[in-house]
Amino acid sequence: MNLNLKLQNIKFLQKLYLFFMIFSVKYLILLILSTFLFLFLNVKTFSQTKTESISVDNLKRTYIIHIPKSVDPADKLPLVIILHGHGGSGKQIMKSTNFNKLSDKDRFIAVYPDGINKGWNDGREVEGNDKYDDLKFMSLLIDRIRDNYNPDTNRIFATGMSNGAIFSFYLALKLSNRILAIAPVAANIPELLVKDYYPENPVSLMLINGTADPLIKYEGGKVGFKIGKSHGWTISTDSTINIFKTLDKCNNEPVITEIPDINVDDDCFATKYEFVNGLKDTKVILIKIENGGHSWPGGAQYLPRFLVGNVCGDFDAATVIWEFFKTTKSR
Repeated sequence: MNLNLKLQNIKFLQKLYLFFMIFSVKYLILLILSTFLFLFLNVKTFSQTKTESISVDNLKRTYIIHIPKSVDPADKLPLVIILHGHGGSGKQIMKSTNFNKLSDKDRFIAVYPDGINKGWNDGREVEGNDKYDDLKFMSLLIDRIRDNYNPDTNRIFATGMSNGAIFSFYLALKLSNRILAIAPVAANIPELLVKDYYPENPVSLMLINGTADPLIKYEGGKVGFKIGKSHGWTISTDSTINIFKTLDKCNNEPVITEIPDINVDDDCFATKYEFVNGLKDTKVILIKIENGGHSWPGGAQYLPRFLVGNVCGDFDAATVIWEFFKTTKSR
C-alpha cells in the first residue's frame, strides 16, 4: 500500500514537473515573440518610399518621401529636399539621382516634391508658374514632415537641378531660418532677386555649374537657348559665389582641389574651390566643370550633347552634395 502511494506521488511530481517545463518554454517563446514584435513595430527595418500630398491654397500638392532602413521613431534624421528641373517631376529626379541609396546608407530623409505644371516659382517671375505659392508649399511640407517623421529641424537641406536649383536659391533667401545649406546644380541667382538678396541667417552653399551650359549660362544672362523665348535672367556663377562668400564672410582665397578626370570620354573636367571659415561655420563651395553642360554630373545624357552639352562623368553629384550637407555644421 505504501509502495503504491509512493509511486503515485512520484508520477504526480513527474506530471507537475513536466507541466512547469512546458509552461516555462511557452512563456519564454511568448516573451521572445513579444520582444521581436515590439522591435518590429517601433523600428522600420525596411526603407519606405511613398507618395503623399498636402493642400496648399486649395490645390493638392504631391511629393515622394523616402525613409531609410532601421529608423527608430526617436531618431532625428537630417532632411534633404530634392527639387526637379522644369519639365521634370519628383519621381523623375528620384530615379535619376542616387539619393535613396545614400539615404539608406547614411540615414537621412529624402523628399522629392512635385512642381505644378512641372515647374517652380523660383523668383524669375516667369509666366506659367509665377502665380503659385511654392514657398508656402515648402513651408507646409517641412511642417508636415516635422509632425509625421520627427526630422532634425536644425539640419534641413535643399538641392536641385536647373529650375529646381534656382528655386533652392529662393529658399535660401526666404527660408534661411529653416534651410541650413543648399546645393544647386546648373543654376545661378535670378537677376530679379539680387538687389534684395540678404538672407536673415547665413546659409552654406555648394554650386555645381558647367562652363558650357547652353541654358543657364555660366556667365549669366538670358535663361534658355540663344534663339527662342526668354525664361528670365540670371547673374553669373562668379557673381553668385561672391554674393554668398560676402554674406557668409568666408575666407577670400579658396582651397583649390582638382577632381580626378576619371572619365576621359566626357570631354570635361572639374575643379573644386572651397571658401571656408564663414559665419557660424558656413562655407561656400564651387565645383566648376570646364566644358560641362546643362546636366547632373554622374547622371545620364538625357538629351543630345548638341542641345544640353556634356555630362561630367568624373564624380557623382548626389554623393558629393550629401557629403557637403553631412559635414555642414548646424547653426
